Amino acid sequence: MIHFSLQMQQYIVLGITFLAIVFLLVEKFRPSYIFFSAVLILLLAGVLHTNAFLSALANESIISIFLLIFITAGIKNHFNIIGWLDRLFGKTKNPKHFMLRMTSGVTLMSAFLNNTPVVAMMMPYIYQWSGRNKVSRSKLLIPLSFAAITGGMITVIGTSTNLVLNGLIIAENGKPLGWLDYLMPGLIVSIGGILFLYFIGYKLLPNRNDPMQSVSKQSREYLLEAKITKDSPVIGKSVLHANLRNMTGIYLVEIIRKGELITPVEPNEILEEGDTLFFAGDTNNIMELMEREKEFLLPKPNKDDATGLKGHNLIETVVPFNSDLVGTTLKKVEFRENYDAAVIAIHRNGEKLRGKIGEIEMQAGDLLLLSAGKSFAKQLNSRTSLYMVSEISKPIASKPIARTIFVVILSALLIALIAGVIQLFLALLVLASSMVVLNLLKVSEMKKQLDVDLLVILVSSLALSAAIIQTGTAAMIADNFLSTFKGLGNAGIIIGLYLVTLLLTSFVTHIAAVSIVFPIAFAMGAGIPGLNMAAVFVAIAFAASASFHAPFSYQTNLMIYGPGGYKFKDFLKVGLPFSLIYSVLVIAFILVYYKI
Repeated sequence: MIHFSLQMQQYIVLGITFLAIVFLLVEKFRPSYIFFSAVLILLLAGVLHTNAFLSALANESIISIFLLIFITAGIKNHFNIIGWLDRLFGKTKNPKHFMLRMTSGVTLMSAFLNNTPVVAMMMPYIYQWSGRNKVSRSKLLIPLSFAAITGGMITVIGTSTNLVLNGLIIAENGKPLGWLDYLMPGLIVSIGGILFLYFIGYKLLPNRNDPMQSVSKQSREYLLEAKITKDSPVIGKSVLHANLRNMTGIYLVEIIRKGELITPVEPNEILEEGDTLFFAGDTNNIMELMEREKEFLLPKPNKDDATGLKGHNLIETVVPFNSDLVGTTLKKVEFRENYDAAVIAIHRNGEKLRGKIGEIEMQAGDLLLLSAGKSFAKQLNSRTSLYMVSEISKPIASKPIARTIFVVILSALLIALIAGVIQLFLALLVLASSMVVLNLLKVSEMKKQLDVDLLVILVSSLALSAAIIQTGTAAMIADNFLSTFKGLGNAGIIIGLYLVTLLLTSFVTHIAAVSIVFPIAFAMGAGIPGLNMAAVFVAIAFAASASFHAPFSYQTNLMIYGPGGYKFKDFLKVGLPFSLIYSVLVIAFILVYYKI
């Protein structure tokens, strides 16, 4: 193997780093390929030793990121988070008020859960709320992403940026940032960001039609049949007072009472025990009506089942052309008994359906909304009568006692973390292990959540950072950097580092920005006596996450870019003033709190 001089190694590292940045900007190759190729070249050139790469692979912060992803997946699958969200935000109809509640809630969640899964979990809920209240998604999705980013800065575990930075500091035997170093500035920028979005940002957000608006105009209008039981609280109330008159996206078509048809249904019609009600509406609003199980008897796979619809899968299926259901009725084929599923609602494109669902003659192309029992999947695989279109909702299969134990363990670990009794990595390891034992997290689910691309990027970025430090390249860059900012004092150096990191994170990923700037900052700390390294690291961390003015520099921005129907100028219009306020607040905090 060729042995290069130290100066030549520095040039190689500089050249490889520069090329990596260029390729990241060009976006012709996946970031994982770029980072791994850069590290592989350095390994082959002998600039980077294999033990440095293996050390990065075993880094606690990297493992912590994946433990967080696994834990978040388990929480999403076994806790009714959407139900909690509905109780928090669902009652308000005002989009600005909803945005205020939503961004506040997302900020708090992102402080303790990785912000990418939080955004992934919230997006379907925002689709549902915006569709139900006729509000453009483009008014809500950018605030969702921005709140997740700022909220993630409140704690070290809120975003991978903070975890990676702590990993880099520990790898160089430095003192990692404490909870207060994240908590105080994180809360300041989060509150400032929420206030900006509410009073100014909302007006700047585009009121753009959803990408699927042309499809939504021909939305699937389902016919749903429900019966009023003897214990229903709506008995004796008028249609108006039972809140069945002015529902969003769904309307009461007709009532069958003792064999007589009542249509149209007047607002003052008094509801009676035994009435069969027929509603029409789209999928989301049908789902909203199904939440009112105490008022109406809705079809279930087993008539004697007392668990309610929430105890079963709710799925959407289509009747194919070769189905043996075509030309017959659900009642004739004894659908409930033979399929272990109950048809809750039916949709036929372009046709207003009337009458009892069980007596409607099936046609090819009919969409059936089903409450499926345990053996439905087996029946579906063994027949060609139906094809599954989508899974609308899935029941929580875990036992309540298991969820209760998990909450107790989680609370205890959070208290221990805040008190400094336990390290973050060990706490996450205990939490993930407890989820596996309680059957809240399965190995198969962990395999699905294992993002190899992210693993390669994280490990490679740590290895590249090690090469920049170990070859003295970081010290060389720091000397040149100091010559530009040394006349401005420590405050100028910190502001300069913040701006350089902010510039990088505008074009490359936040993790890449941290990985490139950290070695420079670390070398500067050794060359400037009295420079508060905590202040430096806070500046880097917050600048690397200031990804508000470009859609491609942060994962959550990319996630909402297409679904929101956004254009690049939308991020500039809202993101630039947001970034300015965020940066002023961060820099002001650093200069005052650390007495720079």
